Amino acid sequence: MVRAWLKLALEEYPTWVSKELEKLLRPAVSKGRKLLDEAGRTLDESRRFFDDLSRKADKDMATKRDPVSYRAARVIGHSAREASESITRLQFPSDVSWDSMKSARDSLSIVSRSLRDSRNRTASELVGLYILDMRSFGGVIDRISRAAGKLSEFLEGEGSTLQKARTLNGIVTTIQDIRKEIFEREEETNNLSRDQQLIADEIRKLESELERLSSEGQLHEVLRIERELRKESREFRTETLAHLQRPLRKLRDLSQRGEIPLGQDEREALNNYVTLPYRSFLSKETGRYVGSILQSLQSALRSGKMEFKPRKTARVMAQLDQLVGTERLLERQRRGRELLSKRLKLLQDPTCKSRYQARKNMMKTLEEARKHREDVIHRIRSVEEKLAALNKRLAELLTMAEVRTGEYMGRQVQIERLQLTVQAT
Repeated sequence: MVRAWLKLALEEYPTWVSKELEKLLRPAVSKGRKLLDEAGRTLDESRRFFDDLSRKADKDMATKRDPVSYRAARVIGHSAREASESITRLQFPSDVSWDSMKSARDSLSIVSRSLRDSRNRTASELVGLYILDMRSFGGVIDRISRAAGKLSEFLEGEGSTLQKARTLNGIVTTIQDIRKEIFEREEETNNLSRDQQLIADEIRKLESELERLSSEGQLHEVLRIERELRKESREFRTETLAHLQRPLRKLRDLSQRGEIPLGQDEREALNNYVTLPYRSFLSKETGRYVGSILQSLQSALRSGKMEFKPRKTARVMAQLDQLVGTERLLERQRRGRELLSKRLKLLQDPTCKSRYQARKNMMKTLEEARKHREDVIHRIRSVEEKLAALNKRLAELLTMAEVRTGEYMGRQVQIERLQLTVQAT
């Protein structure tokens, strides 16, 4: 009769497995306990034999007068003490499990080999003395070796259920560990999602307050002027200096090497034009040199010192012809300086200045909040990736648990699966 599939909740499976394994292992544990007890008694008897042999050798050393007999007593006494100490040092298990039984088998095998080597070395030095003791020595080794052999037979036969239990318990432990980590990661994701919502609320509040503040009277005009200045700056770089930025850098390099004669103030102004063109153009300190700098650029081009290709030279010269000696630059400069003057005048008002600074601080706070939000989103995605991997690993382990339960325990079980509870952001 085919037994029906047993359906188990994930929380029920570990307890069910533990109870079923206990019933399955009861005969093997009982047999294993008997074998360990027998092996333990063998070791105790062996240790007492070697202790007795050691005492006998000590007594013989005290009474023997001829060198050969004295040396034989010393040799066998030394071997007996070493044998007793090796047995005493042996870490013999008290519990019955696959690992403990295998450890006991290996320990017995190592001790028996060690004792056999010691006996062989000792026998070669005794020259026929202590013949009976050496036979008993060999008998002790044989008993320990047989104890190891019984444990090997047990592990290969009835005791194999211990290994199956070890495997199945390992799967159960891993399942429980992964479930714990899944719960922790889900809690972490929930906390991060709450943080994300709080940050989003803060950002909306800051954006609303920033919009309100930016729309007020004088501050609104200041911001309009700043937008106009940014537009003027872009046009100055992309239109007025469209073909001149590289030639200006070349002119700066030539002047620094002394190949183009420029005054100190003019050379500093040129360097500013290369790094901050529009700001330098509007500055009263450096703006007055724009005409002379462009004329120096014309002269350098005509002299061939710029070493540009003819087509490049032609484009640059054409643009310079449109600027040098015309009102275009002066008109753009006047317009920019007027905007700066209006801005400065508006910001001299204490209320406007205060609101401008408040807006600046608010924008900084808003930027930090947005960075914080991106960091939280990144962390949520990272945790969700880990959750996905954990759930995949859990599903694999549950399948393995079902298969091994059927193989080892002859019972077909079906374990419920957990579903991902966290959605990707």
